[in-house]
Amino acid sequence: MNVFLIILILIAIIAMLALIYFNCLNKLDEFKKRMIKAEEIIEECLDKKQKIIITINNTIQKVTSKKDYLKEYISSSDMINSSIEKDLKLDEAIKLINEISNDFDDLNKDNDFNKAIKNLREIDETLTSAKNLFNQNALKSNTLLKNIPYNIIGKISNHKTRSYYNTNKTDDGEF
Repeated sequence: MNVFLIILILIAIIAMLALIYFNCLNKLDEFKKRMIKAEEIIEECLDKKQKIIITINNTIQKVTSKKDYLKEYISSSDMINSSIEKDLKLDEAIKLINEISNDFDDLNKDNDFNKAIKNLREIDETLTSAKNLFNQNALKSNTLLKNIPYNIIGKISNHKTRSYYNTNKTDDGEF
């Protein structure tokens, strides 16, 4: 009788631990899925942003007859592995575009330039929303991964804390 009771208690404990494990794992996986979806949107927006910056560079070359203002930002962004790094690099390019547009009045009168700037603003709105979505889910996931039992389950299931995207724009980064 005692052996049967011990086996029954062990089965109940194992079932409870399995239930806790799968419940925590599902929660972590849900945050991970949301972050992956947000990252897909971010990547798509960054690619569009990069193409528009290339278009703007062509317009700058026509108007200013100087060819290498944005060369560093256009060529090096292909070698960047992280979307966070790529975002920062493209934001630097936008700051430079703003400085150039302040120096050349003819550039601000160019229709292609103004259209490209408008497209960048639209992409930045989507990008900011996707970054905020990613950051909210990363914050929740990172917070969970600091607590028991999530930290143990996270290690077992290979869930890691994530870095956040910068969503603060300064006056230098605005159009």
